[in-house]
Amino acid sequence: MARPPFTLSDDQARQLAVRVAALQATYPYDSRNHRPFVRGFMRAVQEVTGQLYSPAIYQRLLSAFASERRPSTATLAAEKQVLANEEAIRPVESAGDAEDGFARPVIGPSQLHAIVSDAVDAALSRTGRLAATSSSQVDFYASRLRQTEQELMTVRAEAARLVTELAVARMAATNLEQEADRLREAFARQVDTVDKLVIEVTDHRKFAMQSIDEARGESRVWKERCAALEEQRKLDAQLLETFRQQSYRAGGAIPDVLRQNKPR
Repeated sequence: MARPPFTLSDDQARQLAVRVAALQATYPYDSRNHRPFVRGFMRAVQEVTGQLYSPAIYQRLLSAFASERRPSTATLAAEKQVLANEEAIRPVESAGDAEDGFARPVIGPSQLHAIVSDAVDAALSRTGRLAATSSSQVDFYASRLRQTEQELMTVRAEAARLVTELAVARMAATNLEQEADRLREAFARQVDTVDKLVIEVTDHRKFAMQSIDEARGESRVWKERCAALEEQRKLDAQLLETFRQQSYRAGGAIPDVLRQNKPR
């Protein structure tokens, strides 16, 4: 039968998270020695779940609750074996304790040795780090303070320059906005003038077209009258010539004007 997948209940996850937070404070991170934290972490998992697990399960739990702690598989296996040996040699509760209904755990020598070793390792780790880094940290922070003060002065000067430029830019923007308002007003006036000119030109065009149409009509009338008068003149000339010839035949005198204009 396949082994069921490993899971934690919500209550177990909350309990384990609280215990891991306490372990993080007790055993600060040390990349060279994970054993004290791993030992306490495995005990916390056992107290919460009541079981021991494989190194792969512990790696999964560490990734979930303490991702910066990355011990090797060999370290996990060794610490699990130590914890298993402690459980194997744990003294059995006395009959009187069982009858009272209270479980009084007894700490064995190996477990006591492991607890004392964990405490000593944690204390030595904290003391060593503090002693090694105290003077260097002071120098580092003093250097950082001087650098920060210099940067602050630079930033303040830059801020003052930017404030001045901002004031100049705002003044220029105000002037440009006023100029834009004047240009908009002038453009509006020009648009009104152009609209009036368009209306006036349209009226003039209509009047000119009407005048042209009237002139065309009047010219056509006069042309027709001229043509009619020209026909009438031709008829009158023919009639006059007929009467003149009849008058000459009847012995009428020739007018002096016609004699003078007669070609020689």
